Amino acid sequence: MKDAFHSTGSKILAAVMVLMFCLMLATSNSGTTLLGKFLGRLTTPMQRISTLVTNNASATAKASGESKEQLLAENKKLKNEVNGLNKKLVNYYSYQQENAQLRKFLELKSQNQDFKPVTASVVGRDPANIFGNFVIDEGSQNGVAKNDPVVTEAGVVGWVSDVSQSYSRVITILSPDTKISAIDKMNRETGVIGCDIESADKNLLKLQYLSAGTKVKAGDLIVTNGIGGIYPHNLIIGTVKDVKHSQYDVSFYAEVTPAVSVKDAHDVMVITSFAGQGQALKEALSSPSPSQASSGGSKP
Repeated sequence: MKDAFHSTGSKILAAVMVLMFCLMLATSNSGTTLLGKFLGRLTTPMQRISTLVTNNASATAKASGESKEQLLAENKKLKNEVNGLNKKLVNYYSYQQENAQLRKFLELKSQNQDFKPVTASVVGRDPANIFGNFVIDEGSQNGVAKNDPVVTEAGVVGWVSDVSQSYSRVITILSPDTKISAIDKMNRETGVIGCDIESADKNLLKLQYLSAGTKVKAGDLIVTNGIGGIYPHNLIIGTVKDVKHSQYDVSFYAEVTPAVSVKDAHDVMVITSFAGQGQALKEALSSPSPSQASSGGSKP
């Protein structure tokens, strides 16, 4: 029995019991357990980290709440600025296009001092129309009238078929309704420019009524000759692609590639006045009828 008390295990057990008794006496005086303090020291750093994270999260949330309104206001301001810049950019390109257009048309007018032009833009087009007829944004309030020729700096586009106060309809040179008295600049042969559905589908014109011995050939330049009073003389129509025999009579005709792609035209010029305009009609109105001629009278 004495050996049991003197063993190493007994001594360790006795030491632990004495230590626990001392701890109980100490904590009874302080009101706080040493174990609690020990655990408190272990958990305090973790609490501090948790508090720091929480505080930072709250501060970030608060800052985010404040900056959201600022960002929304800034975003709105930037959008307004972008819209303003876009409008200026559109105006810039419009002015640039207008200036380029006016320069080209002024060059054309400088070569034809008798022209009174009105610049216009294509504002409507029927994509299903095989002839490329379109609507322009100028009308009678700016002097545009029915039958006025429509051109670009490259050549003939068509003619005005209907006019309102602020817009007009244009029939192009690809339409069967268009007939233009024309001349070959190389050999001075004349003919009539026309078109049909088959040719329009190929984007080609026809210089019709050429004689059997025609000298018109591929590469020749075809222009208006001014006869009829509808188109001024010397406006470019196109270039001869080929010469063929008519299937309806003994005459020949030339296939002509238009100088202007009328289906792609965006800016045009209406020639509202030129020397010799409507001359054929004036002559017809002023010519006496057979009965008047026999009676010596004349038409007013």
